Amino acid sequence: MRTLGYLGPRGTFSHTAALHYADMHGYTLICCASLDAVVQKVASKELTCGIVPVENSLGGTVGETLDLLTVTEGAWVIAELLLHIEQHLLACPGVTLADIKKVYSHPQALAQCRCFLKRRLPDTPVIETASTAAAALKVAGAEDAALAAVGSQSAAAAYGLQILHADIQDNDANTTRFLVLGSEEAVFSGPAKTSLVLALRDGPGALYRILRPLAQRAINLTRIESRPSGGKLGDYIFFIDFEGRTDCPEVSDAIQELKNNSLWLKLLGCYPNDVKETRPGHREAVQSIDLPGLRSQIDAVDAEVLHLLSIRQQLVEQVAAFKSKDAVVDMHREEQILQRVKKMARRKDIDPEMVEVIYRQIFKGAVRRQMELLMSCR
Repeated sequence: MRTLGYLGPRGTFSHTAALHYADMHGYTLICCASLDAVVQKVASKELTCGIVPVENSLGGTVGETLDLLTVTEGAWVIAELLLHIEQHLLACPGVTLADIKKVYSHPQALAQCRCFLKRRLPDTPVIETASTAAAALKVAGAEDAALAAVGSQSAAAAYGLQILHADIQDNDANTTRFLVLGSEEAVFSGPAKTSLVLALRDGPGALYRILRPLAQRAINLTRIESRPSGGKLGDYIFFIDFEGRTDCPEVSDAIQELKNNSLWLKLLGCYPNDVKETRPGHREAVQSIDLPGLRSQIDAVDAEVLHLLSIRQQLVEQVAAFKSKDAVVDMHREEQILQRVKKMARRKDIDPEMVEVIYRQIFKGAVRRQMELLMSCR
């Protein structure tokens, strides 16, 4: 089975990009809890491919992705995908704009839709969340239906929300570039782009010495960006993208000259350069037509559940700092949570008794973890 890993949970723009690439190339999606997990699973061949965000036209570079590509061996850039970012106002079915009391989303998404929110919801509080998907999940699971989220079409599909208003971003020129990673170098024909990272030898004209080999050979530089090396202040590494295939004599000669003028150089990949911007369409789901595909989707859901449980445990550990040994168990709080989640379960046609059993086990684990933390501080 050909698998494509992405940074979850469902409903993020990474998920949207993964849906489009999987749809075009026949991959089964696998949700991962972190960018590091995506890259490492590709390098170890647990995944056939992975897709990671690298830069946004408004927000700039995704530094974590560049850092991971620098230090990880066995993960090659084999393709890219440009995703046009479309933000939508999401709400539970039946809710109208006049009903909305609060709007949730990631800070960048809220900033991208500031004018719309100010014009159409001028007195409505906006609340920041960890991601647009987290905002959609918050709205879908809330007891109060008069809430809205700013997020993607895939978030609406994933969490059963309606798109109350589409394309509410203030700036339509909003694109995120994603890189597709594989464990082996790409094999293809046609126009190509090459990506590499290098560390400069310090001295006068250092930057000129890495630009000259490309300029002299009329190689089109499409991107150059510096990042701190992690060493002393003032030491930088450079990420460079340019047009051309590594098996072309001019390109291979230029790379060799770059190596001679660098402390070190790592080739990140040579991949097709015929990509066009992708706009999220109405088809936001890859249909599984066989048992392995369905099971893979279940595995992806399990990964999301464990990711959320991990976040919950981190919050539980923070709560422990406010408690004493004799006040770890809060029966009133547990009962409130049980009633809330059972109500949510009924609304989603899930057995509330099963949910209660699961949450009582979660409570036991939380109490045990808090006791361990309190005892370790004595």
